[in-house]
Amino acid sequence: MKIFQKYSNYYDSLYRDKDYAKETSFLEKIFRKYSRRTVHSVLDLGCGIGGHSLILGERGYRSTGIDLSFGMIKIAERKAREKKIKVDFVQGDIRKINLKKKFDAVISMFAVISYQATNEDLFSAISVAENHLKKDGLFIFDCWFGPAVLYQRPSKKKKIVKSGNEKIIRFAEPILDIFNQTVDIRFKIIRTSAGKVLDKAQEVHRVRFLFPQEVKFYLEKAGFNVLEICPFMKLKKIPTENDWNITVIAQKL
Repeated sequence: MKIFQKYSNYYDSLYRDKDYAKETSFLEKIFRKYSRRTVHSVLDLGCGIGGHSLILGERGYRSTGIDLSFGMIKIAERKAREKKIKVDFVQGDIRKINLKKKFDAVISMFAVISYQATNEDLFSAISVAENHLKKDGLFIFDCWFGPAVLYQRPSKKKKIVKSGNEKIIRFAEPILDIFNQTVDIRFKIIRTSAGKVLDKAQEVHRVRFLFPQEVKFYLEKAGFNVLEICPFMKLKKIPTENDWNITVIAQKL
């Protein structure tokens, strides 16, 4: 399934309200609390347009971002040039890539791990994280929390983003598959100016929701010790059916 092709052109606009700085500060809080060494180098699996990687680079970390989408990587590289921030961006598959480097921490944010919809893909991505970590290094990611997805149920959504005379309208229609623990989100994007349609795009994104015990199983099988599973950006809390996103913190053995 090819995703984030035309969608990448609208990613920045659609998620301009996402607080990357706050999320990066949360990552730094985890570094201070759980890392056995000072974190200097960070690998970002599924970096997208570089939201977290760029801020980490700006804050003095040696930051490397990987994404499957060529369009996303090109946007991230442009942002790095414009802001004069040193970040290495690599186009590649987080299930297979081997940079032959070790990092103090690996992150995978904005539900990238939930995009690994099969058991094989999920374990492969986790194994890539393990392979790129130094001993005792941290692996931090967020994902959709199964109990919350089943309790709240995905619903249709419409988002409108305005910029001058232009307007981007995104429709999201979710199809829940309880048995396979996935949601197929059918995105339709329309860009207009003064009421005239300029562009259209459609994509289907398959997202997997996960449960604590299976998360622990795959991480432990790959060589990690799970340190904490909490609601997104809320350390030392227990996730409930009201927490759609959770944060997982693991340490390489």
